[in-house]
Amino acid sequence: MAVKFTQKWIEQAVQKLLSKEEIEVSDLARIKYLSIGESFDNDFFIETSLEVPPKPFVDTDGGDEWTFCLRGGDISQLIECYKNGETPLQLSMFGLESEDEKWEEYANSDKAEKLWNGFLQSVSSEHYYEQHEDEEFDAWYGDVSRGIVSDVPLFTGVEVLRIKGLEFADLEFLAVFPNLRTAEFVETVFRSTKGIERLNGLEQLSCWMD
Repeated sequence: MAVKFTQKWIEQAVQKLLSKEEIEVSDLARIKYLSIGESFDNDFFIETSLEVPPKPFVDTDGGDEWTFCLRGGDISQLIECYKNGETPLQLSMFGLESEDEKWEEYANSDKAEKLWNGFLQSVSSEHYYEQHEDEEFDAWYGDVSRGIVSDVPLFTGVEVLRIKGLEFADLEFLAVFPNLRTAEFVETVFRSTKGIERLNGLEQLSCWMD
């Protein structure tokens, strides 16, 4: 069955990755890595790969978000901190950053960097921007943001999901990713804590505010 995207630029990025025009549900299930959202430079981006991301996952090009990512009981503790809170919800680790010396040593190791740099060779990246006057730009930006939120759940095969910006109704959308093991939410807003327990299924979680 052919997939219908709300965002043409996302469809084109997937077509480029897969080297085919008509995208089927089974095609999207082949994508193992998705990083998507707002670049914070007034444009949008998508990064995808058909290759299995490094396990454990570490992006050595960033800051400390993977050195101090949450795992296991730390994720459960974060859920307890937020699940009964007021909305809107914007996840951040605050003082729950893991202090595991062995993990920190690995996250900063040559091995982790080598694995990440090797994986980057498989990543396809696209940016999207349109020039508009002020009010028209705000309307365009909002429409694209909401469109991305609608299109993210189409990528059901991802193992690593990285979201930057955007606003979701809740975390129930994570149910469509049976293979998800690592997630990152950067300045991502959730209007409700519904489904937050789904984070318990992750092996790694990073959530931070710029």
